[in-house]
Amino acid sequence: MIPVVDVNIREKEVEAVIEVVKSRYLAEGKFARAFEGKFSEFTGAKHVVTAVNGTCSLHMAITALDIGPKDEVITTPFTFIASSNVIFFNGAIPIFADIDPETYNIDPEKLEEKITNKTKAIMPVHIFGNPCDMKAIQDIAEDYDLKIIEDCAQAHDATIDGKHMGNFGDLGCFSFYGTKNLVSGEGGAVICNDETIYEKLKSIKNHGRNPAGGYSHYRIGYNYRITDMAAAILCVQIDRANEIMSRRHRNGKLYRNLLGEIEDLRIQKILPGHQHSDYIMAPVLLNEKKKPKEVIEYLKSKGVSSRTIYESLSYEQESYKDLSTWHMSRVINYPDYSKVSCPNSEYTARNHFEIPMVSTLTDENIQYITQTLKEFLK
Repeated sequence: MIPVVDVNIREKEVEAVIEVVKSRYLAEGKFARAFEGKFSEFTGAKHVVTAVNGTCSLHMAITALDIGPKDEVITTPFTFIASSNVIFFNGAIPIFADIDPETYNIDPEKLEEKITNKTKAIMPVHIFGNPCDMKAIQDIAEDYDLKIIEDCAQAHDATIDGKHMGNFGDLGCFSFYGTKNLVSGEGGAVICNDETIYEKLKSIKNHGRNPAGGYSHYRIGYNYRITDMAAAILCVQIDRANEIMSRRHRNGKLYRNLLGEIEDLRIQKILPGHQHSDYIMAPVLLNEKKKPKEVIEYLKSKGVSSRTIYESLSYEQESYKDLSTWHMSRVINYPDYSKVSCPNSEYTARNHFEIPMVSTLTDENIQYITQTLKEFLK
């Protein structure tokens, strides 16, 4: 079976973990500091703060920008639920804007329509690794004096005109979950270019400690520290990034050339000057007589793993339909998310399916997968 997930781990990662275990210093330490330096160079950001996972990275960012109770943050519903969940963590309110059906990313025009006097920030998600229209989003943020938190969980090595994602907003948040382009099992990072915010992030993730460390705490914080075992894996992964990402980009280019010939499929549109991270390839079915479930079953029968990803949008999740069990609902009047409608997001959610996009794919694999899709759709 050609896999959808195939973690690119080699002996060097194993050796790095063994080194940490043998050192008997397992908590965040020298490998975390080393990775922060390497990831700063990789992304071009001045500052990097590691975290235990991508969700915590987003929460740290929201907290660092003083987004709190009853503030509104506009984001996309077509993403992993963590993107909007972290908005709830601080008592803020997720507001959902529809996507562009061609890029699958938040539509700047739809975003602007959602702005109110309670809006504090925009959280664009570079879905599947496709950069959002950041120029348009930056213009909107400037016009309305809004903060930008980039959700870059899927955007390792995604760029606009050579500039890495995460550098277009106030903060960029990354995940190194076990399926990502660069992995550590769990792990995250926030990048920024502001010294004050950087110092604040370091305190927030470490129980609000002051820069001197020790047991002096000057703000309410969290324990979002990464382990040095995870950081050691990341140090090796970032050293191998060119090897891993060049293969993914090669795969993405070949896929787009071949899938572009199938008229019943829509693949993500990449805007001029944008480089996709080639994390996920998820075509959308345009033939109403065919359903993703049928495609997935057919692909599996031919030895190709496939699945849907965000079939249910964030506002359609059971947890959002009934917020009565969420403790913040005692003091905050949340929108009735059952009344939210984002037609483009709903169509994309119902009609997409994922095909293998791992770095271990061969050209022959990709040609076989696309030929199998052609046979099914003929």
